[in-house]
Amino acid sequence: MIAIGATIGGITNFLAIKMLFRPHHPKYIGKMRVPFTPGLIPKRRDELATSLGKTVVKHLLTPEGMRKRLLDEQVGSHIIHFVQGEVRTMLRSDKTIRSLIDPLYPDAEARVLAEADTKLRQELRLVLSDVKSRKLYELLGEDGMDRVRGIIPEIVDALLVKSEEYFYSAEGEAQLRHMVDSFVQRRLGFIAGFVQNLNFVEMIRPEIINILRGGSTRSGMAEMITREFERFSERSVETLLDERLEERLIDGVTMEVVSRLPVGELLDRTVHSYTRDVEDRVVEELVPNGVRLVITRFTDQMETVMDRLKIDQIVQEQVSSLDTSYLEEIVLSISKREFRAITWLGALLGGMIGLIQGLIAII
Repeated sequence: MIAIGATIGGITNFLAIKMLFRPHHPKYIGKMRVPFTPGLIPKRRDELATSLGKTVVKHLLTPEGMRKRLLDEQVGSHIIHFVQGEVRTMLRSDKTIRSLIDPLYPDAEARVLAEADTKLRQELRLVLSDVKSRKLYELLGEDGMDRVRGIIPEIVDALLVKSEEYFYSAEGEAQLRHMVDSFVQRRLGFIAGFVQNLNFVEMIRPEIINILRGGSTRSGMAEMITREFERFSERSVETLLDERLEERLIDGVTMEVVSRLPVGELLDRTVHSYTRDVEDRVVEELVPNGVRLVITRFTDQMETVMDRLKIDQIVQEQVSSLDTSYLEEIVLSISKREFRAITWLGALLGGMIGLIQGLIAII
């Protein structure tokens, strides 16, 4: 009786444990489904997944627990050291800027120069649009006007010196001789033939030079140029620029500036060439402060972050996607010893019941 009871108890518990997982699918006899098929866990799989998801969020991966873990000094130190190592490796890279950005931004040099060309033209047009509506004296300002007035005497001196040099040059002498001959021929007519042998150039040139060297000539020219400049400065810039000149000005400035931009040189430099002077400060100061700031901001928003992540749904989806046999393997690997104990406990209880029944039968 004891052996029979123990066998029945052990087998019953063994089958009960197996029926938690087996069969994986419902079994039918004809159109009638066999009771207790599928097993409990396969049958309640979706409910189990939902329950596990809620349990994980409510009791395991809670916002407070995550916040406490992230704010732990040791965890923070590990994160900082990891980020410092990654940043230092990146800052010491011998790769060029061009090689790093080319996969994300192909033909970077040409595109940057084209963008610079477009932007510069737009800015120049805006500047010229504003400038054209203003008077020249407004554009120069009082200081600019004074500077122009100040260099007018120098301009006059230079003009007078060049004029004197011209009259003593072969070209100037020929021009002066032509003018004198034309004047004499026009004024004296047939009498001009009697005075052809006179050197009027040598007679007139010293007088012209004396006039050029005279103080009144210098001051008169300076006053005239100053007066014309003052009148000219009252004109708007728009009257000085036509459309073609404006475009030529924009083209010239743009081409000159863009051609001088060292975009290619900058792109072909290595990362380390830019960062060698700031590496220690970035790694030792900025990275720790940045990591702490990110952790603080992240933990402040922990409830929102975890709510957005919907961890319960993640757990539910993952559990639902597990193969039933694999889920059985997981549970058995965790509770194998306990299930074996339950089986032997069933055998023990069955044996005790068989013993009691045997004693009752004897009595």
